[in-house]
Amino acid sequence: MSRDQTYLVDIATTCQTVIELIQGMSQSSFVADKRTHLAVLYEITVIGEIVKRLSSEFRQDHPEIPWKQIAGMRDKLVHDYNKVDLDLTWEVTQSSIPELLEFVLPLLPQEETDYDS
Repeated sequence: MSRDQTYLVDIATTCQTVIELIQGMSQSSFVADKRTHLAVLYEITVIGEIVKRLSSEFRQDHPEIPWKQIAGMRDKLVHDYNKVDLDLTWEVTQSSIPELLEFVLPLLPQEETDYDS
């Protein structure tokens, strides 16, 4: 498995974790549940870090994914931790995370594609 494929597996696993963490939650319950939103923020930070490790060739070959914005969100969470917008975070969990997972799944090695999406 290539380095990029390994990172894609990590992205898929992390996206799935976020989806599981918020399953059955409303936006207001997410914002009120400190443990869950802290866990989700951590996982989003991890996704951003993984994205930074993907080869520039891979990212250039797949411009349909906003790689720079994903990495930028990681930077914002790490460096501007006191300005985190939980409403925006919720929106990311509802659209960006599932979209990223749907993009990554077909690119995974066959033995890694048994995710429930």
